[in-house]
Amino acid sequence: MKNWIIKVRELLEKEIDIDVYDNVCEELSIAFCGPVKLTAEAEEKFANVLDLDVMMQEDSRWYNWAVVDCDKENWRELVEDASYLFSALAGFCAQEDYDRWFIVD
Repeated sequence: MKNWIIKVRELLEKEIDIDVYDNVCEELSIAFCGPVKLTAEAEEKFANVLDLDVMMQEDSRWYNWAVVDCDKENWRELVEDASYLFSALAGFCAQEDYDRWFIVD
């Protein structure tokens, strides 16, 4: 198995279906289906989590999981904001918010 680090914004660009977790309390635990592009408004709204590191694990055939590194001094805020981002991507937000934040090809 191979592990490597990318940023949240890079994960969003991948054509991938993967489970995403945080590395602090596992409050963030959701499936992500990409790719998705962010609008300028989303870039601003989610700015504090887009450059967080994500540890990816891959074996010879597929990606296994992605873990967002929220282990910082302000971890509660980061976990909450990362959870909000990925939950919104999964459709757990108002339709008008989804349309303002995400561009799906």
